[in-house]
Amino acid sequence: MRLVLASLFALFTLATAAAACPDWRAGTTDYSFTGNDLYTPRSFNLFASGTQPISGCGLPIYVTGYTDYAPNYTFNLSGMQPYRLVVDVQSQCDATLLINTANATWVFDDDSNGNLQPRIELTDIGQIDGRIDIWVGTYAGGACNATLTLETFYSSGGAPAPAPPPTPTPSAACPTWSQTGTEVTLSAADLAQPQSFRTTATGGANLSGCAGTGGRGHASTRPQYSFYLSDFGPQDRLDIGLVGDCDTVLLVNTADTSWHFDDDSGDGLNSALSVSAGLNGRVDVWAGTYGGGACNGTLTLSARLVAPINPAPPPVPEPAPASGGCPTWSQTGTQVTATGQTLYAPQTYQTTASGAGSIIGCGIPGALGYANAAPTYTFYLTGMDLYRLAIEVESECDATLIVNSADGQWFFDDDSNGNLDPRMDLRGAELLNGRVDVWVGSYSGASCAASLHMETWFN
Repeated sequence: MRLVLASLFALFTLATAAAACPDWRAGTTDYSFTGNDLYTPRSFNLFASGTQPISGCGLPIYVTGYTDYAPNYTFNLSGMQPYRLVVDVQSQCDATLLINTANATWVFDDDSNGNLQPRIELTDIGQIDGRIDIWVGTYAGGACNATLTLETFYSSGGAPAPAPPPTPTPSAACPTWSQTGTEVTLSAADLAQPQSFRTTATGGANLSGCAGTGGRGHASTRPQYSFYLSDFGPQDRLDIGLVGDCDTVLLVNTADTSWHFDDDSGDGLNSALSVSAGLNGRVDVWAGTYGGGACNGTLTLSARLVAPINPAPPPVPEPAPASGGCPTWSQTGTQVTATGQTLYAPQTYQTTASGAGSIIGCGIPGALGYANAAPTYTFYLTGMDLYRLAIEVESECDATLIVNSADGQWFFDDDSNGNLDPRMDLRGAELLNGRVDVWVGSYSGASCAASLHMETWFN
């Protein structure tokens, strides 16, 4: 456990703030174009969004508003010598535009495109021939639908050459739950009445080439929405519908990482799904299109509940498991949502180290002692790309620690924290971005008071 000294408080505060600042290393959506390609304008549908103010990020230019730490797009540009590059945004809110250019220069704009929309024109070949990262943020925070457009113009005077024939858009990355969409937390009771969410149904990867999705048509890499759902019973169902101005497709990845797809089960060319498993936890939803274009759409979620949902009682540190048995992620523990940044300030959770059944023979590598079937805690983690995660336990008995990571791997520790207490360090975004279940067990099967500590460190 890190000892936090008063003399380090200011440094800690600055490091925490910096963790949320724009970072070109976090980019995941890449495209490659030449100057010739962009002579025909290329547009990309996305969300203008921002969760953190950027005025305190120490950028060497004047900036304002809010943005996310990962760029929306990374473009690898070549053959830009005869051209200047114009980047602009059209959105449903007051959007901002931040670019890190090929020579690592930061450029920002707020309203140069008129109507509270941003526009940046780059003329220096050093800024545009190479990798550029683009963030589309908002002036006031929050999110809205937006369209980013890139276009080249000849730098020299005179009549431009005829526009070259269009070249195919490069293949986009397949949908992945390692990224998150707009995050919404809902219970089954919240969805007893249908809830609707505006979105943009958008193309991207051809789903027929994305193994495991079982889909056709096109969808973006990042889900449009990430829903954190709770209180669904074993016989309850979740109905999801997508209505759009075009031929939509609907792709869903449930909390148990199963893929579900539909094209035309709704009215006309609209999509609809009914899902009965993997509902408690994170459910990612992609609003795609069959033809690869984009159109306005509305997602609607509703729950079909077998029994009425009563208000949940106040949470207790650890719900007692119904019975013994091997640890399983098919059950959930006390649910906590956190980011890599929030866990940079160590978080402590009071609990009980206990175990109703022996875990020898449960298929967990190196496991000894006793644990309950249900996790002690279920964490939904995001923004973990820059961090490693330290998990440790302090207890009044010989405690054990079991973790099932976001990619389904099992980890076990007994005494690495000293004094018969466990500790482990997990590294890798694939292990940490998503649902992480934690069991605090005991070596002998006895129960005792315990504290679970979670803390991130920069990789």
